[in-house]
Amino acid sequence: MTREVLVDEPVDVLVRLLPGGKISPTSFLWRGKTRYVSTVGRQWEERVAGKSLRCFLLQTVDDNTYELRWDPAGDRWTIHRAWLRDAVV
Repeated sequence: MTREVLVDEPVDVLVRLLPGGKISPTSFLWRGKTRYVSTVGRQWEERVAGKSLRCFLLQTVDDNTYELRWDPAGDRWTIHRAWLRDAVV
């Protein structure tokens, strides 16, 4: 069973730099555990509180799905939402 959780917590993210200056998350540290990215899906931009954020929908190797947001102006990452399989939050 998968459940959606609103998270809005800061995370440390490792990214791969792609041609043209694009980035692709490869792993992130959340609540003391490294989560490894298996698939990066949809990407889009949103304006939140006057900031332009880059959003990434991704799946980790443990089959959980996360929406990460990156604020390039402050170089800060957050997990906005998560769809967790059989997980205790």
